[in-house]
Amino acid sequence: MSTAEYLVALFSDASQSRAQILDAVRHTRDDVPDRGSSFFIHLSELCPVACLHCMYSSDLNRKTAKDSLSPAELEATIDFINSSRSEKLNITGGGEPFVKFPSILRLLERVDVPRVEIVSAGHWGRSPLRARQLLERMDEALGRNPHKPDVLLRLSIDRYHIEAPRPVRLEYYGNIARAWQQLKPAFDLGFRSIQPDRGSVDRALAAQIGAELQAVDDWNSRILLPDGASLPITFNVFRLSGKAAELRDDLLDGTLTIREYYAPFETGPQRLTLATTVNDAIRGTYAASPGAAVTLNSDGTFWIFAGTAPDRRLLFDGQTFDEAMAHFFADPITHLLVDEGIWELAGLVASLDPATHDAAVAKNDVASLVEDLLAPDDVRLAVTLLAAQRMLRDGKADIDERAAVSADLAAAVGAPDLLTACTAAIAGSRA
Repeated sequence: MSTAEYLVALFSDASQSRAQILDAVRHTRDDVPDRGSSFFIHLSELCPVACLHCMYSSDLNRKTAKDSLSPAELEATIDFINSSRSEKLNITGGGEPFVKFPSILRLLERVDVPRVEIVSAGHWGRSPLRARQLLERMDEALGRNPHKPDVLLRLSIDRYHIEAPRPVRLEYYGNIARAWQQLKPAFDLGFRSIQPDRGSVDRALAAQIGAELQAVDDWNSRILLPDGASLPITFNVFRLSGKAAELRDDLLDGTLTIREYYAPFETGPQRLTLATTVNDAIRGTYAASPGAAVTLNSDGTFWIFAGTAPDRRLLFDGQTFDEAMAHFFADPITHLLVDEGIWELAGLVASLDPATHDAAVAKNDVASLVEDLLAPDDVRLAVTLLAAQRMLRDGKADIDERAAVSADLAAAVGAPDLLTACTAAIAGSRA
């Protein structure tokens, strides 16, 4: 069978062919991460605010049969987080984590990581008493943690939160800021927003709490309280994913693209971890880490953030961190993303399937970019072949001679015009 004929046969059932290739290609590297960098945990897919720009399309309607971790699952997850030796835990995403406030408290009590960041819409600050009560309970839980991590509570503030169906009014943010100032808990308070709202929501927030505004750099400001305390506010790019896809495209006129936003940081060899830059930009600097960034969703699925093809996600059922990394790094696509970065993947997909590339990049969302680029089965197969070719060429993998596809696969990945051949095969399979 010629290489061209073999590729046509492969693309006739792209999902099965990819599974066969993953079984046949064995990586020979010894640098699979043995620790984490950032660990993202999504405690719930529900949110009472229901912003019109929400990348997760969150509201109070369940979208999956399982929308949160049980207490026992949370305990096992905490053990997994601790065993990962991650540098930072991010309690965020998917929905409003304060919907599962007892889970936040349990994480604050038990996690063994240097830093924790909790991102919240802040709707719970609707009364001064309620704001103080929740901050006090968080402070008490943190006080019971023998590891004493540095914790930042970061509230999302932008036009969409303020004008949401159940809005987070400016006075809610003010209630939380004043309660924090009075209580002086053992954690910091900060804010995050979107770039088009810079110069508006930050000024309004400062006025609400009688503070001054100070610029730091292109994406950070500080709100200086009268007593000298400083509340950082970081501005992220605007993303047209989730419900925001229904909004106007011209909203992107006031924001950087994700390529521009991350460019200052994408100079190190471990580009995969640079997808988490927004969570560290508040510090003004970012250092790449050799660890893997992990996301664990409220339904128990987890993956390497910006480094896992959508068909390689796992369901957490007690795996060790090393077992999980072995699973993810058995995929040549993960190696491609670690070694060469997201934009190398985007370039390959632009050649293979321009429409898929353009739709993925147009969202301006680094969190969904890999998933969107690799959504079509045939594109995912082609990238697997191309990534395997690079690993074999560089001596970082070999082909199991016992695999049924070994001889034909070796010939295919040895072809110098593999990208052209895969592009033709994709076009042929869709004709």
